[in-house]
Amino acid sequence: MSYSTPAITMTDQFDFLGKKIKASIAATSLAVLLLLPASLGSGGTVIQEAFGQTTAPPLTGADAGEGGELGSTLTTNASTFLVRGIIGSSLPAPDLGGPSENNNSESSSSYVLAGRFRIVANQSIVDRFIAEIDLAAANGTTTFHNVTIEDSAPFRFQLTESGNGTNTITGTSSIPPVTSNIMTRIYVDGNTPVVDNVPLIISMRGQVLAIENIDIDETMIADAAQRDILSIIDGQSIYGIVSR
Repeated sequence: MSYSTPAITMTDQFDFLGKKIKASIAATSLAVLLLLPASLGSGGTVIQEAFGQTTAPPLTGADAGEGGELGSTLTTNASTFLVRGIIGSSLPAPDLGGPSENNNSESSSSYVLAGRFRIVANQSIVDRFIAEIDLAAANGTTTFHNVTIEDSAPFRFQLTESGNGTNTITGTSSIPPVTSNIMTRIYVDGNTPVVDNVPLIISMRGQVLAIENIDIDETMIADAAQRDILSIIDGQSIYGIVSR
């Protein structure tokens, strides 16, 4: 007499665990698939790692400012809010005094910037501002650099409503156009600030963030390579889009 072994499905194997635990296993499996290593490309082709995320991560106390998580405390004015979004700009190349005939030098190309930003305001005070930007020559001749701009001492800056323009509409709030003069420190490809006490202006105009009047004292930067990188954004305007 012959016996056949019944096929056991993935669902059958975990029936004894209950619906909630099986749902957790399925979610974990999906997370593993989204984090597969780059070595799984076909034919030896290297594939960049993929990351999947359906919602933004919760803010920590440091990220959200003194008030901690603000996701449930947004108001319908400019007094208290959290906004974050993406940065996408292009900038002309600075004149670094290099030979104009060298078309492959960093001084001869415009630049592309892409990244993300976050602003936290609490009772008309900017508690937190940070912009993480990748910067590269538009002609692709140079390696991209990471530039991080964040608020520095005294860490709390007055926020002013401009009184004109289109409101910024977020998931739970409508924020009038606002602006703030802040002091920042800037990092280049590392965890140590290259320069501090850099004044600039941040403004929100509808869904647009503007970072303007970036005033870097380049004489304070000893490393010539870092100075050349920061000269690209010195005096420039950078723009982003607020995510809803």
